[in-house]
Amino acid sequence: MEIRGHQYKAVQGIAAISNSSDVIIPGITGKTLYLNYITIGISDLGNGTGELTDGDGGTIFWKQQTSSNALPSGYILDYGEYGLALTEGNGLYGSTSTSVLDYIITALGYYK
Repeated sequence: MEIRGHQYKAVQGIAAISNSSDVIIPGITGKTLYLNYITIGISDLGNGTGELTDGDGGTIFWKQQTSSNALPSGYILDYGEYGLALTEGNGLYGSTSTSVLDYIITALGYYK
């Protein structure tokens, strides 16, 4: 991936998240993960929350409350060409608060 005339290693992660905290894109020691684009598909809905964090148990930067009577839905987070920087060495993690809430996460970014 080329940003301002420099080449950076592009990275992609895809994960199914349900009642756990799972890595979507791992962190690399000494590198910063920049997220350009994230899609979130919510296939099964229950009463609960889903969230994306900067590292395992890290800062929450996206959170959604759902209810069992809502229709399945999806979200797109677009952080542009330069991306959203996570904390150096941290990866992208996702979690849901209940096993009846299923998220499919696809994320694109690069390490710098």
